[in-house]
Amino acid sequence: MPAIAFALPILPGQEEVIKRLGGEVSDSGPLRSAYEGSRRSLGITEEKVWLQQTPIGQMIVVYWETDDPQRALREMADSQDQFDNQFKQLIETAAPALNFSDQQPLPNKLLFEWSAG
Repeated sequence: MPAIAFALPILPGQEEVIKRLGGEVSDSGPLRSAYEGSRRSLGITEEKVWLQQTPIGQMIVVYWETDDPQRALREMADSQDQFDNQFKQLIETAAPALNFSDQQPLPNKLLFEWSAG
């Protein structure tokens, strides 16, 4: 399964909003079911999210396994699902480096990789 990782800087003062969403989609969180349904419908088979402190502020680091990350982002942008809309609003407010309106909302390039297998 193809994988992608990306990082989004969090705007100052928005850290608690991000942490709150993390709690709401965690294993026992009230939005867990909606979150799982969203990711399944977008073709994301695995997602991991970290909060990373850097010298220039906090960032969200996201890892996805999905056949087509750009398609998943475009479908999220076009989605009318309540959870997806709430998620998009949160990203646009707290970590706006991701441009859902762009044809390729997440331009990136793999620099190198390694595998023991």
